[in-house]
Amino acid sequence: MIDESRADAPPPRRVTLSPSETVAAAARKAIAFGAESLLRNQAASEAGEEEPLHQLRIASRRLRASIELFAYVIYAAQLRIFRRDIAWVAHQAGACRECDVTSALLAARAAKIDPALQDSIAPILSALDQRRNAEHAKLCEQLASKRYRGLLAKLARPALKKVGADRTLGVVAAQLIRPASRGASRLGGKIAGDAPALLFHRLRVRIKRLRYELEMMAPLGGKRHRRTVARLEELQELLGLYHDTNVATAWLMSYAETSAAPPRTMLAAGALIQSLGKRESKLRRRCMKAWKRFERSEAMRDTLEEIRQAGRLAPIPVSSPVPDTENNQSDLPNGAQIAHSNHNSIDSHLATESIP
Repeated sequence: MIDESRADAPPPRRVTLSPSETVAAAARKAIAFGAESLLRNQAASEAGEEEPLHQLRIASRRLRASIELFAYVIYAAQLRIFRRDIAWVAHQAGACRECDVTSALLAARAAKIDPALQDSIAPILSALDQRRNAEHAKLCEQLASKRYRGLLAKLARPALKKVGADRTLGVVAAQLIRPASRGASRLGGKIAGDAPALLFHRLRVRIKRLRYELEMMAPLGGKRHRRTVARLEELQELLGLYHDTNVATAWLMSYAETSAAPPRTMLAAGALIQSLGKRESKLRRRCMKAWKRFERSEAMRDTLEEIRQAGRLAPIPVSSPVPDTENNQSDLPNGAQIAHSNHNSIDSHLATESIP
């Protein structure tokens, strides 16, 4: 099921999974949808259009969330490829996107500095545009590469384990989401006034993954689920504003240290850094308060319980064998046809959770 909630083009598209289908069917649907979303935005991204580049980045992150959600039924060798290569695409798309965001942010903050310096930021924006062109050229090389084509081919036919993949999605949905929830809670517990900015960014990444996973399980949710997704989206947005401010400040610092720009432009850069610093302090405090409110609400505990209760009522799917992957032996580890309990159990997957 695809949810298109906005009227502007291209509309964001999301996949939702049926609680009555098998884990294997759900995994294939989510992964195929993610691959199709990459392809859907590829041509316009290669043309350099801003919104499709943004959507390509989002598609890669949603695809990563799908991979992590179903990691325990994906063969280890292919799982490593997915984690490595999807992150590779997401990073480069993100590098282009950060240039667009930083440029817009600096143009907006210029209105808050001395009017006599506002026109002097033109060389700064020009340097950002040059960097954006360079990052975009790298992205185009990636999207035209054999490595990227190989990734798409593997996403079209993921190698899934047979043991565990025939379970009903609704029955195990809460267990599948729990690692992202616990990871967010652990990172959120470390947030403090003296915590490094990187920790806030890692919390944002985990909240984003958790939100995407919950959205895929929307048919199992009710009021608590919808309320939690909305609150996670607000947290993600707030942490994103803080991250964007940090990125802009770091880029300006680098520009000031390495550029041979005119003196007035350097003064403008200093004024922008000061303005961004004030914004950063305010956003940091708001992020900490918002996270504490979310944790005190115990929204995730209630949401997981709601999903668990709904999952118990999900119909049992008609058993169907997981398609054979013997024709794709190069993607499987040695002896992958033999089921090993320490790799095939969902509990093992939960115990070895990793932060993307």
